[in-house]
Amino acid sequence: MANTQARAHVVSSTPISRPDDPDLKNNSVESDEQDLIFNTTTPQSRKAERKAKKNQSSTNSANSSDSNSTPAANESSKQTSSTSTSVKQRKPKISIPPSLTSPMPPGKNFALLVCSLGNPTPTYTNTLHSAGHTILSQIQQRGLYQPFHRSLAGGLTSTPNTTSYNFNVFKGYTKSVSGSRPVLDDEDDFTLWQSPSLMNVSGKAVAQAWKKWSAEMRREGREGRLVVVHDELESALGKITVKDGGSSARGHNGLKSCQASLGGVKWWRVGIGIGRPESREPNVVANYVLSKMNGRERDAIEGAAIHVVYALREIAEGRR
Repeated sequence: MANTQARAHVVSSTPISRPDDPDLKNNSVESDEQDLIFNTTTPQSRKAERKAKKNQSSTNSANSSDSNSTPAANESSKQTSSTSTSVKQRKPKISIPPSLTSPMPPGKNFALLVCSLGNPTPTYTNTLHSAGHTILSQIQQRGLYQPFHRSLAGGLTSTPNTTSYNFNVFKGYTKSVSGSRPVLDDEDDFTLWQSPSLMNVSGKAVAQAWKKWSAEMRREGREGRLVVVHDELESALGKITVKDGGSSARGHNGLKSCQASLGGVKWWRVGIGIGRPESREPNVVANYVLSKMNGRERDAIEGAAIHVVYALREIAEGRR
């Protein structure tokens, strides 16, 4: 009998209940109900279990990062986001300097009456004292100018070559009916004039030439300037100087004569250096300035003609 009970205890999966013990009976029923509830859950496959674990792990890490972020960091992130958004939406403002868009004011070019001082040709041709005449001859030969002719108080005058030509297939180039054209803006509007008088009394002829020429400019509605080109005894050979006409003549009798004759006329002067002798004796100086140029002196003075042109252009453009 004892053996039978032992086998029955081993075989049975439930504890032996006592009919007279109500606690054991109730516990047995509750255990059975719990087993029934657990057993009703649908079993998951291994793949589903792995997926569920992965989702659970991602959720936990996200919650952990959210909990670790501070309010200051969140606020900074919001500000950065809003700033980047506003930068993207704001259109850049491009401002172009007015100097790049507005046209340059037109330059004002004055016509020039360029008068050279010296002594009459041919006796005093190519002497140092007539360096002004040499300069104007070089400008006339190298530039686009008409040949010298007598005009304006008897002086030798040369004007820009503005001859107008027409082209014909059969006749080639021929002069137009009008004969000439206006001086273009990029051309030198210089009237070259060589004084016919002796150096020491040249002022009267210069004043007469200026009076006639400036009156013609006014009739054409133009404004002109007067420039006197002369030799400069105190300057190095070939050196160019530009001064106001009223400045000290420094013993130059031709300039003194011009200052006396022109009165209140505004004028400029361009000097060409001819050097000076070692002695300052008047006779030595007179013989020096009236002597013929040697090869070196002539090359230096003729070579200065281009620099005289540059100075004349500055005066014509109002830069002096």
